[in-house]
Amino acid sequence: MLVVKNTQVIPRLGLAIAKKHTKKAVQRNYLKRIIRESFRHHIPQLANVDIVVLAIRSSSNDSNKQLWKSINQAWQLLLEKLSC
Repeated sequence: MLVVKNTQVIPRLGLAIAKKHTKKAVQRNYLKRIIRESFRHHIPQLANVDIVVLAIRSSSNDSNKQLWKSINQAWQLLLEKLSC
C-alpha cells in the first residue's frame, strides 16, 4: 500500500492489480471487489489520505478467508502508522 495525505475531506482508494501477477480478468476484478469492500468498512477510521493498493503477488489462489485476513492485516498496519 502506498499512502499520501490529501487535501480532500475523505480518503480515496486506487487499485493497481497487474496482469503480470493475476492473469485472468475475473480474478483481478474479484480482488478489486474485495479490496473496495474492505476499504468501505475502514473509511470511518481513515483520515484524509490517498491510498493505492498494489498486488505484488498472485492472491487469486488464496481462499476467501485468507484474502480477508491479509487485507485486514494490511489495514491494521496502515491505521497504526497513521495514528503515530
